[in-house]
Amino acid sequence: MFKKRIKPEVVPVNEYTDYSDRFEGDEKYATLKHVAIAAAVPSTVAIGTGLFMFNKFNDTYSSTVIPVAAPQQVMEPVVAQMPSTIPVSTIAQPTGIIAEKSLEILATALDPLVQILVAISFPIASVIMVGGCFFFMLGNSERAWNTIMNAGLGYVLIQMSPLFLQILRTIGDAI
Repeated sequence: MFKKRIKPEVVPVNEYTDYSDRFEGDEKYATLKHVAIAAAVPSTVAIGTGLFMFNKFNDTYSSTVIPVAAPQQVMEPVVAQMPSTIPVSTIAQPTGIIAEKSLEILATALDPLVQILVAISFPIASVIMVGGCFFFMLGNSERAWNTIMNAGLGYVLIQMSPLFLQILRTIGDAI
């Protein structure tokens, strides 16, 4: 008598899963423009990668060759006379040649690793994007878009990493 029965209310699924509160008007639904842009991004990346690989194997562009200028040293003629006292320096004077050579060797050793990572980034990004498409089929479109966008951004940044490394190398040489 004093206890009021609480009757559960059944809410339709579309009231709490369509995320309509986030958008206004026609933004709630994907238009043909949105679908065309989403379909054009992977094909544009694939075409760009294909052209890059075509040019790379035709030797019109090669990112693996790095010209290195060796420091020029002028040798003084040797005098045959022995001085009475020979000055001896106890502290070695830094020339910078060893540091430059070790940095050059390290950069040259890591270049194949960077090239391998750049080469395998497209297949990995493709697999991740296809996996994101499965989220669409499972009804989780927000996670699908998030996965596809992260894979695309990661692919672009990996493809640009040799450029970033070259910029860092140039800045290091200037300093």
